[in-house]
Amino acid sequence: MDYFLDIIIPKKEIETVKLNEKLLKWGEDVYSCSPPQYISDSDIVFEQIEDVQYLNKIIGEELTNDTIVLHLKSDILYDLEYAVNNPESVLEENVLLIFLNKLIELSQFYILMVREDEKVKEYYKISTKEEISIRLSDSLRWSNPKDVLLFKKRED
Repeated sequence: MDYFLDIIIPKKEIETVKLNEKLLKWGEDVYSCSPPQYISDSDIVFEQIEDVQYLNKIIGEELTNDTIVLHLKSDILYDLEYAVNNPESVLEENVLLIFLNKLIELSQFYILMVREDEKVKEYYKISTKEEISIRLSDSLRWSNPKDVLLFKKRED
């Protein structure tokens, strides 16, 4: 299935999940991509989303400048979907799932996983990395696919 995966994380905590901006070298000069891209230590590529207005309605609050919205550019979501639906696969070894589980270390995050032309129908407040794995796996099952928003909000 064709899912989109976006994550929203605090800018100042981006290094916690080992995301680094992809920079291009041209001679002596170094440039950002346009739009900016970020790469995890396991080579997962995300592209920064500049226009985040549609997300405000989905998450139910106004995004601030201290957060960054990243769209998964790699095809590795297909690998996770296949692993979820293949009983012989070992989910704990999936590169994308390992990365997404690291988000639990952040003070807050959102993981939005939806199919094209679908709306989020299920919202889950997450408190453990196991919950991330369970909810994403459950949502990717071919027998009952779901469009979800997983989130952890900062405790005030």
